[in-house]
Amino acid sequence: MRAMVADYRAWRALGPGGLPANPLGWAATTALGRLGRDTLSVAGDPAPSPDLSLPDRGARPAMAPYPVPHRQLDQIPDASIVDDLVARVDALGRESGNRLARSRFERHHDAVVVDDPLSPWARRSGGEVAHVHPGQGSLHVVAAPSDVATIVGARWGERHPLAGRPLLRLPDGYLFLYAPRDASELDTVVRIVERVVATAR
Repeated sequence: MRAMVADYRAWRALGPGGLPANPLGWAATTALGRLGRDTLSVAGDPAPSPDLSLPDRGARPAMAPYPVPHRQLDQIPDASIVDDLVARVDALGRESGNRLARSRFERHHDAVVVDDPLSPWARRSGGEVAHVHPGQGSLHVVAAPSDVATIVGARWGERHPLAGRPLLRLPDGYLFLYAPRDASELDTVVRIVERVVATAR
């Protein structure tokens, strides 16, 4: 019983996500965890697009063991980096053909939505292609299938553990991008988000 209570408290400490922050939400994420996949595997993915090249980011952060909310546990940047990231991603949401709307996945903050997306993966997500987790600066994005191996291989992110599961309607390229630790990494993360927006169109 103590272990269950400790696990529940650890889950609640991650902050809001797509499930109610109560015992029912914890029970749901525990059950969903059994459906999880290898988040770092790119076996079976298309060949990487030659149009996207990324430097190696280095060591990955530790990740929480829950699929919802999907969060990192360390390598959290200063608040100023997170604020800059949110501002730059929000600016992409205000560009022509895009909008900011409540995330259908996270339900607690805004996401960049591409109106009338042409790509099947962005249509599957309802046009939602990126949202920032304001407390830590990590993100979820919907990447083109041919970009997944590059992003994961260069250690800028990993798949959501439930990505591609038909029952949950998450695109196979639904990725978690790690929070940028400095201004240089911030530029790279924003470049990935710009790429995500462009390929969705």
